[in-house]
Amino acid sequence: MLYSEKLADFVINTKYEDIPTSVITRAKELMLDTVGVAIAGSTNDAILKSIKAFKDENANVSIWGSDFKATPINAAMLNAMSSHVLDFDDTLTKAILHASAILTPLCLSYGFSKTNDGKKILKAFIMGWEVAGRIGIASNGTFHKKGFHTSAIAGVFAATTAACIINDLDSLQTINALGFAASFAGGINEFLSNGSNSKILHIANAVLNGIRASKYAQIGLFAPVSIFEGRDNIFRAFGIENECNKKQLDENLGKDYMIMQVSIKPYPSCHFAHGLIDCAKLLKEDGIKACDIEEIICYVNSVPISFICEPIEQKHNPKSDYEVKFSFAYLFSLMFIDGYLNLKSFENIKRKEIADFAKKIKYEKYESTYFPKYFYGKISVKLKNQKTLIKEVKINKGNPENPLNKDELLEKFYSNVNNLALSNSIKEQILNIENIKNFKTPNK
Repeated sequence: MLYSEKLADFVINTKYEDIPTSVITRAKELMLDTVGVAIAGSTNDAILKSIKAFKDENANVSIWGSDFKATPINAAMLNAMSSHVLDFDDTLTKAILHASAILTPLCLSYGFSKTNDGKKILKAFIMGWEVAGRIGIASNGTFHKKGFHTSAIAGVFAATTAACIINDLDSLQTINALGFAASFAGGINEFLSNGSNSKILHIANAVLNGIRASKYAQIGLFAPVSIFEGRDNIFRAFGIENECNKKQLDENLGKDYMIMQVSIKPYPSCHFAHGLIDCAKLLKEDGIKACDIEEIICYVNSVPISFICEPIEQKHNPKSDYEVKFSFAYLFSLMFIDGYLNLKSFENIKRKEIADFAKKIKYEKYESTYFPKYFYGKISVKLKNQKTLIKEVKINKGNPENPLNKDELLEKFYSNVNNLALSNSIKEQILNIENIKNFKTPNK
């Protein structure tokens, strides 16, 4: 069997009852976190502008955090954009993949328009992560090396897989849907050049194209089966094939669920910087003052360098709050000066003390073996008294091996929603999702 056949067979023939309870619990945690992040993101200027383009008359599915309504597909796309716009959504770090921002809106906004079976919705979410996560891990970071956004490549497979389950496709139809997903994948990382909006459109397009792929397959169109092995397979087209590990596509399939490896973000920024932000927090807790520091060197792997460190002039002088989210120096500075990093941290990025301290922070390339399973952090701090301090965080906060606890997860969720009654309503529905027939629209 080819890999697409193996994955489709597993996805379709796994029953909800076969899925471990721990996996179901984790799925609910990720969905809850994502809805909270989406509501916090719903007031972002990019989302408010996008609503004007997507608003539909006589539509009945809510855009979360807004009074506007849209068709199920358009609402899913907009809610996906809101889920990703703050860079506060979760990540499968080993795959460098943000799939919950795609799958949560697809399942809740589109899925419940097609089915009233909450168990099917949960299975769709879990299996979407399963296929996309394996593709991301198998790529071994090479999608990013080639300039592609992994969430735009693997993310289409997440959406396609979930849509196949929601729309009741059989194994053969799902094989064809995955084949179409390979042709719909795409999205480049050039958004980094000016902090533009294209990154969130990658997420929206993954939703749309995943649904389309499932529908094309359902009506009987057929696609290539050898999308992972053939001459022009996705790893050759989007990655560096000889650096990929395709065995990850089915290794321990049905035993090691991808969803259990997903990290929930404690900070609303590019995840690559989180180990360094953790280091800044440790340095702050030591009582070191900014005036004591002459220079800080951050040690960073080559893939994150292209996201958060280069060009250094831009990272030292970000023009917008979104560019700050991809600046290792500014993020480090915010945590060190303020002692915290949350959504309010980006409201005033022009503070002189932040800008001045950020310019003391430089980087060196360092290929840590912990990356990308962990977003490793290591810094060398040269003090003005000529002493040197080293701080190292091997496992970033929020990783499943250094997780946010239940109270921290709920604190993030309640803070993002910022409405107690609404928070409790959403929480009650998602934690009981296998027994509900519809997800009531969460508006502020």
